Amino acid sequence: MLTQSGETLKPGTFSVELREDYTEFEHLSQTQIEAKAAKAGGFDLLDRSFITGISLSYGVVENFQVGLSLGYYQAVKAREAEYDSGTGDTEMATFNPDGLTDLWLSGKYRFYRGPLGSFAVFGGVKFPTGKYNVVNSAGERVEPSATAGSGSYDGMLGVAYSRFLSSRITLDTSFQYTLRTEANNFRLGDRIDGGLALAYRFTEDIQKFPQVHAFAEANVRYLFKSKEDGASDPNTGGTAVFLTPGVRIFFTPNVAFTVSAPLPVLQDLNGEQLKTAFKVNGALTFTF
Repeated sequence: MLTQSGETLKPGTFSVELREDYTEFEHLSQTQIEAKAAKAGGFDLLDRSFITGISLSYGVVENFQVGLSLGYYQAVKAREAEYDSGTGDTEMATFNPDGLTDLWLSGKYRFYRGPLGSFAVFGGVKFPTGKYNVVNSAGERVEPSATAGSGSYDGMLGVAYSRFLSSRITLDTSFQYTLRTEANNFRLGDRIDGGLALAYRFTEDIQKFPQVHAFAEANVRYLFKSKEDGASDPNTGGTAVFLTPGVRIFFTPNVAFTVSAPLPVLQDLNGEQLKTAFKVNGALTFTF
């Protein structure tokens, strides 16, 4: 699930998650691409992307855990349509953004656990370990919004809440703010994420395995406009809402597999941007 939990790992417990995130983007005709490029001056697009990631978490003491996450980004047919106002022509430049993503170090502290549920605060720092210095076939630098890494140090802070609504139904909700900094005269827009998730366990006995859980999730993402050389880019930022059905299977108390399909129900994006068609996420989690 994309929504954060208010729970933390037990002291001395490790968690390893192997994750694959697949995103399919809208397919545009050549006429549509040229029209968007003419309006925006330039238009980045791709067919689909894959992020293969790993996350490690460790319960340090009661109510506090730390973690790190890193991934590898792959894009299929990444390209940029550049409009020449002098000739009225649109030229297509290709580029290869594939590479390591930026490294996140994070921490979560559960400050309340009781009859009302569990409340936690979490935060993290992103380091510019990912590939960001990318040049297209026309010899121009590709903006960090289209590359595996951003080249900047960023920070994130959020709150999460979890509770049992019944013996089989759980509720998770979270809110987080990501602060981006400037690098190479470019600053990606800050990001706000909110999520609400409900999960239902089909097996009555919590000690019996395998266990099957179904969940439904609603997520809201708001991106502020990016800035280049101090000027806001009108073709960045906006609001997106996703509804996500999913299933999680616990094969044992220590091994779980999760698959979900975030579906965009609202994409109110500024200017000319490529929209998401759908996503599919899968994760294999080990705890020990």
